[in-house]
Amino acid sequence: MQLQGAFQWVFNVGNWLYKFLFLHLLWIMFTLLGLGVFGIFPATFALFSVTQKIINEDTDTPIFRNFVNAYKRDFVSANLVGLLMVVIGVFFYVDFVVSKQFLQNFFIHFILMLMILLYTFTLLFLFPVFVRYELKTFYYLKQSFLIAIAQPLESIAMIFCLFCIYFLFSVIPLTLIFAGSSLFAFPISWLALQAFKKVEEKNQLSN
Repeated sequence: MQLQGAFQWVFNVGNWLYKFLFLHLLWIMFTLLGLGVFGIFPATFALFSVTQKIINEDTDTPIFRNFVNAYKRDFVSANLVGLLMVVIGVFFYVDFVVSKQFLQNFFIHFILMLMILLYTFTLLFLFPVFVRYELKTFYYLKQSFLIAIAQPLESIAMIFCLFCIYFLFSVIPLTLIFAGSSLFAFPISWLALQAFKKVEEKNQLSN
């Protein structure tokens, strides 16, 4: 019985390792398929789509088929949402550089840093929100922002996960090469799912 338990554990570890490696490979391939610029957002949203299915206890979900379907289905909308976030991100970056080098005003700098933090929270929730809900382009950002504010523990936990993942990549660079996107997607998806459940339960109670 113990031997069977050991074999089962090895099988589970191998199965999860396969999922991480295969998903990351698909993310790279389909990012390149879209010439990088036009492929990275559809590939990332497709990655989160499959990841969310797996986390929802659908561990035997056909990875390749679901990834391709999500990539094709959301190609245009994913690029629109992604482009909007890039524009906002560039705007904040330029403001940060100007504030740091020219204005040198503590209050303005503090407000700007707070806005960048909220932008980061919104960006982290954006991918799971896009997968879970059907909204218009702008409302994906609004919904991501509202959930990030409503569930600060999950938002902070996501930032903590980013630091942990960065540390892992620094210590073991091969993890970035072979499973980088998957290692990012799974914990973010899981934390976002916990936030979604809390928000949806509150909405049901209020109704």
